[in-house]
Amino acid sequence: MGLLFKAFVSVVLTFLNLFTFPFFGFYAGEDNYEVKDAEEIRLNFAAISDIHMTDEFARVQVLKCGLWDMDRAETDLDALVLAGDLTDHGLIEEYENLKAAFEPYNPAKEIVLAVGNHDTWTDEDDRYEPAKENFIKYSDEITGRSLSECYFTTEINGYTFIVMASEGTSTSAYISDTQLSWLRSEMDKASEKGLPIFVISHWPLAETHGLPETWGDEEPELLDGSFGDQNYLVEDILDDYENVFMISGHIHNGLVNDRQKDIYGFTSVESDGSFHSINLPSYMYMGIRGRVMNGLGYSIEVYEDEVLVRARSFTSGIWYTDYDVTIPLV
Repeated sequence: MGLLFKAFVSVVLTFLNLFTFPFFGFYAGEDNYEVKDAEEIRLNFAAISDIHMTDEFARVQVLKCGLWDMDRAETDLDALVLAGDLTDHGLIEEYENLKAAFEPYNPAKEIVLAVGNHDTWTDEDDRYEPAKENFIKYSDEITGRSLSECYFTTEINGYTFIVMASEGTSTSAYISDTQLSWLRSEMDKASEKGLPIFVISHWPLAETHGLPETWGDEEPELLDGSFGDQNYLVEDILDDYENVFMISGHIHNGLVNDRQKDIYGFTSVESDGSFHSINLPSYMYMGIRGRVMNGLGYSIEVYEDEVLVRARSFTSGIWYTDYDVTIPLV
């Protein structure tokens, strides 16, 4: 990315911040952050991706704006999931800014951080190990969750969240045999509960959400933008279970609904039987396909018989109801 383009992005983010952050009085906030049924809801969480935190003041403020919106929700959020690319280079100073953005707010009872490809890139010659150390250190400081690996499982309101991570520094993910065995074991244990299972991965599966064409290369290869060489091994594991919800980012699409599928060839929420894939827009950058806006993500509400996926601009306090999807549970 050239210096001129980076400068342009910085100016745009600063402008958007000035017209969305509540300190300046321009926060739209016309749609209260309310759930469909506060009496019957069983799990309530927000999911955003691709924060790409740097040392730029505007990026901290754009994240703060969304955290402020979550903090003032009518029904407290059980969790906030950040699905990777938390930082732009996996550097300590970027994580410090990420942590600083959280300090004034209490957006959710639990914070779940996932690692993305940008989080595995540092200035060190041996990039992955120092990047892994930085992620584990700041995951503990921001979430209070001590980790030994970047992939882990956590339970929220009785629901299992399985967080996957690349173990390499490539743009596509690298999933070791050890992590694949761990994934199978964790899915087995989670399925015994008879509840929806949430799999968090920065990387979507190949051939979902318009991949590989949406990855952006002129002549994309089949596995570009996905789990890479281990993609179908991951897919084979997930296909063996019911009511699986994979939440990913990475592609930087906007919001795309069923009515736009003929235009773009994909949607943001895709289902294959009882496997459901939810691809998050980039929070920090505007996409180039579908509905684009700064601060986009999903609010996910779990009820006894269904999961409601609701699109929201957290920086503007606006629901985009045309992109909501209700998924029955089997």
